Amino acid sequence: MIVYLSLIAIFFSSMVYGIIGFGDALILIPIVTPIIGIKNAVILVNIWGTFPALLNFIKYRKFLDKGYFFRFLSLGIPATILGTYLIIYLRVEWIELTLGCFILIYSSLKLYKYFKNPDSLEMKNELNTTSPIIFFGGLSYGLLTGLISAAGPVNVALLEKTGHYRESFIENFAAIGTMLSISRIPFYFFGNVFPYDLILVFLLAFPMIFLGTKIGQKITPKISVKKFQIIIFCFLTGISLKSIIFSSISLLSYLY
Repeated sequence: MIVYLSLIAIFFSSMVYGIIGFGDALILIPIVTPIIGIKNAVILVNIWGTFPALLNFIKYRKFLDKGYFFRFLSLGIPATILGTYLIIYLRVEWIELTLGCFILIYSSLKLYKYFKNPDSLEMKNELNTTSPIIFFGGLSYGLLTGLISAAGPVNVALLEKTGHYRESFIENFAAIGTMLSISRIPFYFFGNVFPYDLILVFLLAFPMIFLGTKIGQKITPKISVKKFQIIIFCFLTGISLKSIIFSSISLLSYLY
């Protein structure tokens, strides 16, 4: 039963990833945590996440923005390492709560503006690959990745601000995600924390990830660019509410 439930959740989250280019971990971790435990869920989802990211990276490779990619990773990788060390000293719930509030305000304003006037959603026509904000975004993304493993919304906002939509959005998100995920995988094996008792689930997940991601990729071109952005904002709203609720509960239980 554990195997079946986990594989269904993996398929669904991979399909979502194939459609919008992110969000698989945010969907999958809460679902499989009661089944296999939070530690095992985080480890396996981080490893699994490399595969759909690689599939998206290959499919949309012609949309790679090298300027954005290298600027983002120049501070993103060292910041990820720093964030991993800082987690020892900081209460990450405060960070998650602050990030959740920011994302909720950002996505809510975008959705309000759209539904008030559907033609008001502006789309940049040119890529902005030299903006200094890319370095700041990479730093923020890396720190949050190391601290709370849920930094995707930072990259979402930054890709939109620099003119990346749909295929371009998915490709550059996947390229960055692939690099950061690969850099973390060796620690799970060399640190002897990989859950070898779940090796069957681990191996069976890959064909489900492949199938789910491929189905999602076929759906993406059927979604208009503007509708794609609206789906992203709706997804971000859900993520922000989840972050606010769970971090608040954790902080309240700690205080009392």
